[in-house]
Amino acid sequence: MPQEPDESQWWLDDRVWLDLFEPLFNENPELADRAAKLWHRLLAELEDESKGVTHAMICIENALMLTFPFTDTYRACRILYQVSLGEKFPPNLDTMALLTEAMKRTKAALERGPVSESKRRGKGSRRE
Repeated sequence: MPQEPDESQWWLDDRVWLDLFEPLFNENPELADRAAKLWHRLLAELEDESKGVTHAMICIENALMLTFPFTDTYRACRILYQVSLGEKFPPNLDTMALLTEAMKRTKAALERGPVSESKRRGKGSRRE
């Protein structure tokens, strides 16, 4: 009987792949075919000891980069970025100070609650 992977090897479990792809592939078998070809190509590249491993790494790095915009972390980073562009934001902060200040301002804004549509329109009309 095969040994269960320990917690540090969660990614070796087939259920990880099924959780990620089964709903999508059930809905669109053509995507399953495209994914199968991609996995096959990655395996072939990994077998090539010269440039193949580098090609597979580039492919996986691209997949990671392209997945990022669909994550909650991306949305949080985007909000922090937008906050950092706001008026009266301290200029010339290093990265950590910039993130800390943006988080502080975002937290304060969340505690204040949403700005009503009429307030937003009122501010815009005053600048004109």
